[in-house]
Amino acid sequence: MKIKGLVSSINFKIQAVFGVIYIIVLFGLGLGIFMSLSSGLEKQYRMELSNTTELIYQITDSYVDTSVQNYLIGLAEAIKRLVEHEYNEYLAGRQTEQQAWLKAKAIILDPDIGKIGDTGYLAGVSGTGILVIHPLSEGADASGYDFMKQATSMKEGYIEYMWKNKDEAEERAKAGGMAYFKPWDLIIWASSYKSEFRSLVSLNELEKRILSLKVGEHGYPYIMNSEGELLIHPTRKGENLYDNQAADGRYFIREIIEKQNGSITYRMVNDEIGTDSIAYFRSYPELDLIIVTKAYVEDMFGLLNKIKIISIIVLSAAFILTNLVIAFVLSRIMKPLKYVRELTTNIAAGDLTGRVENISDDEIGVMSVHFNSLIDTVEEMLKKIKNTSSELFESVQSLSVSSQEITATSNEQAAAVKEIVSTMEDSDNLSKSIANRIGEVAKISNKTREVVQTGFSTVQDSLGKMDEIKNSNSDTIEGIKLLGEKIDSIWEIVNIINGIADQTKIIAFNAELEASAAGEAGKNFQIVATEIRRLADSTMASTNEIKGKINEIQHSSDNLIIASEEGTEHIREGGELSGELQRIFEDVLSSAEISAESAEQIASSINQQVSAFEQILLTLRQISNGIDNFVVSTKSTASSSVSLKEMAESLKEIVDRYQVGNDE
Repeated sequence: MKIKGLVSSINFKIQAVFGVIYIIVLFGLGLGIFMSLSSGLEKQYRMELSNTTELIYQITDSYVDTSVQNYLIGLAEAIKRLVEHEYNEYLAGRQTEQQAWLKAKAIILDPDIGKIGDTGYLAGVSGTGILVIHPLSEGADASGYDFMKQATSMKEGYIEYMWKNKDEAEERAKAGGMAYFKPWDLIIWASSYKSEFRSLVSLNELEKRILSLKVGEHGYPYIMNSEGELLIHPTRKGENLYDNQAADGRYFIREIIEKQNGSITYRMVNDEIGTDSIAYFRSYPELDLIIVTKAYVEDMFGLLNKIKIISIIVLSAAFILTNLVIAFVLSRIMKPLKYVRELTTNIAAGDLTGRVENISDDEIGVMSVHFNSLIDTVEEMLKKIKNTSSELFESVQSLSVSSQEITATSNEQAAAVKEIVSTMEDSDNLSKSIANRIGEVAKISNKTREVVQTGFSTVQDSLGKMDEIKNSNSDTIEGIKLLGEKIDSIWEIVNIINGIADQTKIIAFNAELEASAAGEAGKNFQIVATEIRRLADSTMASTNEIKGKINEIQHSSDNLIIASEEGTEHIREGGELSGELQRIFEDVLSSAEISAESAEQIASSINQQVSAFEQILLTLRQISNGIDNFVVSTKSTASSSVSLKEMAESLKEIVDRYQVGNDE
């Protein structure tokens, strides 16, 4: 149940992480698209409003131009027909040409017929640009002006130009219609400022054309004058909006009139649509018109809101479908990891007999094969460690027993040597007493013979003990050398362990690389590989500790061999002295037998005996010190063997925790 919960938890985490990333990415993408669409749509919509306003302006301008052009050309043509009538009267002989000219001039200069707007008028211009008929500047030469050059080259038609009267501060747009009367080379000129044609231009046809334009779903164009009066409007024509206020209290109509050109955003009180309005406007000063194109934000973003709703539905469906696919794929991917998790749990419990079941040929399947190879290697390593630890434990146990025996023997040898020293000290005191009592030699010669015989027996016993010490010391040296050989074999075992640990680290490192290449899917396996590499590091650390302990044992063993060899040398010297002592005792015994015959010879022998005893006593004390050192060395060897035994037991306990193939 824990494994299933773990796998489910990983599935949930991966799906949760992917879901968060998916939501963030899609939200960011959707927000970016929405903002881009919103910005682009608004920009496009505003551009369309601006273009619509410009289009209405062009329509108005074209309509006004057409109306003005038709009016002026029509007026010039009408005057031409009147002039032509007078000329025909002249041709008919009913009047002279001068009379005909004067009547034609009077018609052109008639204030009622020639009045066009406020300041417009009729005039007659010669083909060379001379104002032959003019209400104010008759006879003036206007041929130097560009518009006059254009007019004399055209002679008939329509022309616009900029003009400023003498009493005016700035130029204004002016329009002229022309009709040419060839017999008199007379261009009949009808002109006025365009701003003065408002009363001459009918807006009815323009209204039909403008109101036919659609601005979004609810928007519309309208035209008003500078006083706020609606001249063209779908529903409110004739109303004055000059004092109308927006929902925020702004006098938006006044803003439009003041700015003349531009755009504003406002919201009307009790507007049926209920959203902000955008108005683009442009003035047409010639007729005191302000062209306005009104649109609603709702129309601008209505399509965007529909796109947003559709996008949310599509993305939600894609999110659910993608999560279902991911859940299915993860269930397939996590199945091998479930086997790996179960196997690592068994390995942690000490069971190395299981293997990962490989159910795929992808990267996780390859990792499963590598993981099985890793377990095989670890299992083989533990088998070797088990065998080696058992041999090590037996060798150390034998070494411990030998060390204890050597210690016991050394203690016995030390006690025996000390007993000999004590005996020799007594003999030395006795010899000195004999020297002091040389006069009583004869009396106690028999007693001396007995004492000498006792000493001779003791020396023989000492020689036997020395041989035993020498043999025991040789056995000790052989045991220590055998210990050194065992230590060398331990070195080989430790090196094998180190080699296996190194190989394990390499395998774990390769496994980590494979897990890293697998990304999120290989993260758990990477943790397992890391734990195996830590186990290898721990094994190497343990082998390093064993190396240190082995170095200590080897060092102690070397010291023990040196001490044993020194003890052997002392034992050899002690044997030589004991042999010398035996020969001396033989002489003493011979002297004692003839002590009765010569006191001087006895005294001389006694003196020699005293000197020999002192030398022997000194030598035996040295032997005793050497044996004491040997006892200390054997104790150190025993202590080292105990430590090595404990380490061997600890190693055996560690490897016994793991169950490998062929274990009983």
